[in-house]
Amino acid sequence: MTITTFFSSASKEQRWVDQTSKKFKREIAIDISGENPICVFNIPKSITIFKPEAYLPQVIALGPYHHMVPHLYHMERYKISCAKSFFIQSHSCGQGNIKFREILINKFKQLDHVIRGCYHSYLDLDDDTLSWIVAIDGLFLVNVLQDYFVEPESKRLVGNTILFRDLMLLENQIPFVVLREIYRTLKTNSSETDNESELFFMMARFCQANSPLQLSPISSCPYNETSHLHLLDLMYHLMVKNGFPETERSPQDEENSESRNSSEETEDTEEDMNSACDNIGEITEIAMKFGIGRKILKPVAVIQDIPWDKIMNISGLKIVKDPDKCEGLVVEEIKIPCVYSLHYYAGITFRPTSEGIRGIKFIEQEAALYLPVITLDVNSEVLLRNLVAYETTMNYSNSSPSFSQYIDMLSGIIDRAEDARLLKEKGIIKGELSNNMIAELFNGMNKTTRNSRNKTVAKINNYYKKRLMVRMFKFMKKRWFSLWKVITHLLTVLLLLLLVLYLFCQFYGCPKIFGGSN
Repeated sequence: MTITTFFSSASKEQRWVDQTSKKFKREIAIDISGENPICVFNIPKSITIFKPEAYLPQVIALGPYHHMVPHLYHMERYKISCAKSFFIQSHSCGQGNIKFREILINKFKQLDHVIRGCYHSYLDLDDDTLSWIVAIDGLFLVNVLQDYFVEPESKRLVGNTILFRDLMLLENQIPFVVLREIYRTLKTNSSETDNESELFFMMARFCQANSPLQLSPISSCPYNETSHLHLLDLMYHLMVKNGFPETERSPQDEENSESRNSSEETEDTEEDMNSACDNIGEITEIAMKFGIGRKILKPVAVIQDIPWDKIMNISGLKIVKDPDKCEGLVVEEIKIPCVYSLHYYAGITFRPTSEGIRGIKFIEQEAALYLPVITLDVNSEVLLRNLVAYETTMNYSNSSPSFSQYIDMLSGIIDRAEDARLLKEKGIIKGELSNNMIAELFNGMNKTTRNSRNKTVAKINNYYKKRLMVRMFKFMKKRWFSLWKVITHLLTVLLLLLLVLYLFCQFYGCPKIFGGSN
């Protein structure tokens, strides 16, 4: 059995040995795990599998993960030019590359163990190469952040193009420790604390200007050297650190059991219908092989021509004609009715809240579900997916409620364009996306909170299933299931009898039935 490693040459293996020995020596004096935890992850395939392009840069690479990707390297000249001019202008030195190397590159080489400690994957780069990458990319990012609120042209560049999308990717993040050292170097004539606070507020204002959700005030999220790990981390915490109600966890075994039983009952019914339909088709094929005439097969043809799939869709069922042909991944969603059903069948209204994610609640006395206002544009899906991925990789989703639970809820209640339209009318969804685009966005989001219990969802489901109209619908649906089973079995028996009758008449003749003998 051949074992593969990330060492493609002896030189790379030696480089790993050198890096490990340096880190071993330096970590005796510095504990990098506490001050600068791993925060820039290679996102696992289990998360990216449904839409891998949403996690990869399309125009510009920041940091070592995608720096050497060929189709992104055409932006390298632009980044270098931007970083160089920004460094010279900010540092007020005229010696360009010499000062840049002496002041910044050497400093990052000394911090090599700290920088590597921020990245989840092994970086097969020597100290000098990694220092140049983070220095150039970090300068470029700081320049964008600063110019965003100074130059209108820069704001249009980030806000209206795919550049903002790439800046917010998890694998494209520049650790705050790098940005902090760059800003310290550029502002050597000012107070160090003031400089770092200025960088933090620059990043926070950028997040507020581009967040799809309302963020907590910057004043409520004070600056701390180790509290914010990179730009995406800051946006995430500004979203969720508004403060949650006390963790709400309640046993829902009975409800989950009922939900599972209902789901299993539906699946069994669909399986029976599919089996019956397959039986009808197989019997018809056998009859054709025996050369049965059109008259005897006419009832069969009429039965088969009935649009059973449309009838099943109207009744809330779905027929899968050939399960073996259903290839590909299936997006999983939480069990909750859609907006349309909640509104028209259970009388639930939807109201916007200005409290962000912490304001999500269902008040049974009002029959009202409160949801935060979300503004969606062409970059929103990528941002939402990367925020969920970051929460998952950092294990923040263990808290309840969480950002992932919020996205799971939206994915569960938005099934069609009609659902998006209703939420738009209530002022909960805003932005430039059409209703169909919004439905497609959330229908493609796979459930992430597999083992968590969302009390809000449980309360909605309990309220929904107790409504009179819903109970009547379920009663009729259950009776229709039973009736359909009887009908399908009768059809199967009828076709078998017709086939036996035809074979009998082939041998003994039945002129009155078939209009003549053979």
